[in-house]
Amino acid sequence: MVMIGDSTGRAARSALLDEVIRDVVAPRAREVDEKGLFPEEAVRALGDIGLLALTIPVEDGGAGASAAELGDVVLRLATACASTAMVYVMHVTALNSFLALPRGTLRSGYLSRIREERLLVTEAISEPGSGSQWWSVESTAERIEGGYRIEADKSFSTSAGHADLYVVSTRTPGSDNDRDHAVFAVRAGEGRIESGEWKGLGLAGNSSTWITFRADVGEDALLYSGSGGAGLRTYNEANQPLYHLGVSAAYLGIATAAYRACLDRIRTRRYSGNPSGFGSDLSQYPIARRHIGTMAIRLEATRGLVEGLARAIDEEQGLDEMAVLMTATKVAAAEAAAEIAQEAMMASGGVAYSRGFLPIERHLRDALAASLMGPNDDFCKELIGRLEIDGSSYHDL
Repeated sequence: MVMIGDSTGRAARSALLDEVIRDVVAPRAREVDEKGLFPEEAVRALGDIGLLALTIPVEDGGAGASAAELGDVVLRLATACASTAMVYVMHVTALNSFLALPRGTLRSGYLSRIREERLLVTEAISEPGSGSQWWSVESTAERIEGGYRIEADKSFSTSAGHADLYVVSTRTPGSDNDRDHAVFAVRAGEGRIESGEWKGLGLAGNSSTWITFRADVGEDALLYSGSGGAGLRTYNEANQPLYHLGVSAAYLGIATAAYRACLDRIRTRRYSGNPSGFGSDLSQYPIARRHIGTMAIRLEATRGLVEGLARAIDEEQGLDEMAVLMTATKVAAAEAAAEIAQEAMMASGGVAYSRGFLPIERHLRDALAASLMGPNDDFCKELIGRLEIDGSSYHDL
């Protein structure tokens, strides 16, 4: 298979992605969900065509793709398999911590290895003591000879136990302030890394479970840190915009999949008689048309927000400048995914509630995770209120 590189245009990358989705991602989606399997084949296929390096700049050997293209890639992956899409979203998010490094040996070394070895990267940020409020950390890093000793307990880390490289947050060495962040790169197998078994209601294959690190790492493991909120500020600016875009595009993809499954059901469902006086075709029922209209309107509104956020990122707007749009897009996509999946189930009838007949029940279960993902929707709405009323900075968490 051809591999994406710096000379591969967006149309060619799109065609390669279509092949991977058709041949690998979509055919395995049901099994990934039913058996809770990590989508290893899909991740490998994405790596084989260079998609794990999609957002790495051209000068660093990647494709240098725009945020708009990334959003489209995630949407298409999620329409086929939500677990695969979320693994990919967290890979791209974690990758930004390396892209935030100043140009030099440390940055080029990490990016070269990620690209050439097709490493899967993920974040280990949220903690049991703070939940989805990632800005408060208790994990520690102690200075030792030749590096650092990391003791980190994390609550939800997508790809836990499967990633090759983890981006791990701790307190800045020597600090007792939970807002003073240090961010490290920890390799799988470095020290003692333990993780749990993921049994989610939805997103069954993304292994978003607890993970702990007890590892001595070298000097080059520290990506950035800072007191007085400097480390947290770097993390927010590097990771939050693309993270919000990624999860929003993923839930737009889940909503799209539920809508398409419902549309197909309505177009093909025939009754044996004329039970309600509208004919034998469900597509002739006004209530079915209303359901489709309602879902289509919500989809288009959410799509506009996701595309708007991608434009803001590509225009290199500052985090504070796009904070309301970024946060609102995540909430809108989360709510749209759940509401559209539920509407699709209602419109499709009782068979949509049964596993194995239609994929709508899977899409609904996947969608329900959206509002709980950090920052959860309750916090997002309160944050938007603070940003709008008080003129606060996104960094004032």
